[in-house]
Amino acid sequence: MPSAHLRSLVALTLVGLASGCVRGKVTVKLQNDLQPPQRAANSFVHCVEMGTSQCVRAEDTVGGWDAFYILGWLGGGSPVSILAALPTELSQHGDDRFVRRRFVAEVERYAPSIRGAECDAADMQPIDPLIDQVTQVATERMTRLGMWQGDIGTVLQGLADEAHETLGGGFLVRLDCRFDPHRIWVATIEANGQHSVVGLTTLLPRFIGGEPPERDDVADRLNSRSLGLATAQVPVVSGDVDAWLPFPVEEF
Repeated sequence: MPSAHLRSLVALTLVGLASGCVRGKVTVKLQNDLQPPQRAANSFVHCVEMGTSQCVRAEDTVGGWDAFYILGWLGGGSPVSILAALPTELSQHGDDRFVRRRFVAEVERYAPSIRGAECDAADMQPIDPLIDQVTQVATERMTRLGMWQGDIGTVLQGLADEAHETLGGGFLVRLDCRFDPHRIWVATIEANGQHSVVGLTTLLPRFIGGEPPERDDVADRLNSRSLGLATAQVPVVSGDVDAWLPFPVEEF
């Protein structure tokens, strides 16, 4: 029977050989200094790099993230796209299976760009205050644009309640990447002591910390199959197509 010391040496040798077969130099990144939501975000993104949408678990609730994303779009999206697409967005949001498929499609779409972008968790913040913030901004904007009609108030409150119910206590984790997309935001929740990812995007409203693409990146984004703004989860956010137009898109 080999001694414990010998077994340890053999195990270390096998690990070293396996690592050497993959690459000549192995860099080990320790996550001990990260919070659990950040570790969950890193693990999810690294999983996406290898397994794409297989990393999305069917039991994870994504309806709250979808509601949060729609509120953000109402707070900063093009009024024309809101008028044209809001009924469809709300109808699709009401279908749990569609919402889950949409999240899977988003992960599939982003995977080619995430792969090799070298993304790591850099910051995190509670998502509950952000839900309140996007709800307030959306409410003020709908009123300012003259769209506060019918049941729009009930709709916004319903989206906010759903976001709080399913994302409550969760975090929005920002990952910084060495290459485009440069920034990724991941929503995490905790259930039974386990942290899981329920949302991912490279587009976040500026009023809650998002950053539009740099000028040099706009053309690449428009032509990118995975990061192209025309195929975003919801219609294009106002100003993201070309941030250097001489007038606000709302005046177009």
